[in-house]
Amino acid sequence: MKNKILMTLMFGAALPIGLFATGGSAIAADDAQDGTGNPTIVVTGADKRVPAGEFVKKANMRQPRISPDGTKLAYFAAKEGKETLVMLDLAKPGAAPKVVLQAEEARESGERTLNAYRWLGNGHIVMTMLSREDLGNGPGDFSRLVAYDVATGKLTQQAWEYAGGAASNILHIDHDNGTFLLERTSTKESTERWSLPEVVKVDVKTGKYTIVQRTNPEVRNWAADSKGVVRAGYGYDGDTGKFRMMYRSNESDQFKTVYHAADKTFTTDPPTPEIFLEGSDMAYAMSRKDGFTKVYKINMANMELSEPVYQKQGFDLPGLIPNKKRTDINGYYTFNGENKAVYTNPDLKQIQAFMDEAFGKNQSDIVDYDDKLTKIIVAAGGVKKHNGFYLFDTASGNLQLLNWRNTTLKDLPMNTVRAEWYTARDGMKIQAIVTYPRHRNPKNLPVV
Repeated sequence: MKNKILMTLMFGAALPIGLFATGGSAIAADDAQDGTGNPTIVVTGADKRVPAGEFVKKANMRQPRISPDGTKLAYFAAKEGKETLVMLDLAKPGAAPKVVLQAEEARESGERTLNAYRWLGNGHIVMTMLSREDLGNGPGDFSRLVAYDVATGKLTQQAWEYAGGAASNILHIDHDNGTFLLERTSTKESTERWSLPEVVKVDVKTGKYTIVQRTNPEVRNWAADSKGVVRAGYGYDGDTGKFRMMYRSNESDQFKTVYHAADKTFTTDPPTPEIFLEGSDMAYAMSRKDGFTKVYKINMANMELSEPVYQKQGFDLPGLIPNKKRTDINGYYTFNGENKAVYTNPDLKQIQAFMDEAFGKNQSDIVDYDDKLTKIIVAAGGVKKHNGFYLFDTASGNLQLLNWRNTTLKDLPMNTVRAEWYTARDGMKIQAIVTYPRHRNPKNLPVV
């Protein structure tokens, strides 16, 4: 796989020039004088002006996700002014996207909305539904999962029987067998346990489930490994101020308490396992014990942290990038004024380098990819232009525009956005994200 991508990067097919030299920007502007010495903006181009309403329209393509085999694409699209989840068959060029479900905003009691989604195998899309309800002391959202069958278009409720207020947290997916582990609260137990999560194994085709981990009065969250084994449970006791971590090395072991304290060992909340490393008690975890969030490896048997695996001096790390099977990581998310993915996976690193060459450094992001890393979804535009989404075929080297995020704005240049530091009166350094007008001298500007 690595050699194939390297060959593509070095000798792949030439990119269609039209994809980049679009000429489709709705506005081209230059500085001029209005006779008073003040700069004005002279707008040229076919459309002259872009109505302000265009900037707040629903996106024409948002959050695209590709199926594991790379043959289908799902994404949020604007349809008659409303956001809708649609699916596109990539094997049928020119085919219209198929509507899956509308995703409207839930504002009032009794309204439902589609909040998120993911692929489960190549035949199902599992969606998170939020239902807004009046709980007496204010509104609250109940979460549920619904599966869409790609072949039949049928919608199936996933483990709704006895589901409590929270029933949408997927811990593990078995794409091959069409099952997943769902952490959920349940109303089947006594009312004292309604806020405690259990873990059930769900068949995506039928929505039926079996319980694999019952509630525990000490546990508020569960964590599973890449094989679908629940390995850890943890929770915070507000009465004692103590955090408890329970852990087991494998499915046949009993859970044991490996940490139970309210001291300042970790300065902030103790680290929790995010990705278990196969065949060991080690896991990746994030911790802020030194003042900034860094990536560590943690021995779950005794909660000992390694030296930082990755860190960004002076900044918190937003998170990890797991590989598709969640057996290891593909990289890290960083932030130093701009969000960026730093890849450790050599193939993704090469692909990102190719995108940097095509679109400009830091002007594109890998959004998603299939299991074999042959079909890559890329968002291009960065902080300089509005985004477009592209499909990159690593086998052929072909890069194809899928759609613009906004079909009117296309790749319209945007005003410069920079992270700036300033010092408050008490000496604390604070970061602000500042947008500068493109056609003004960036000095002595009014500030909101």
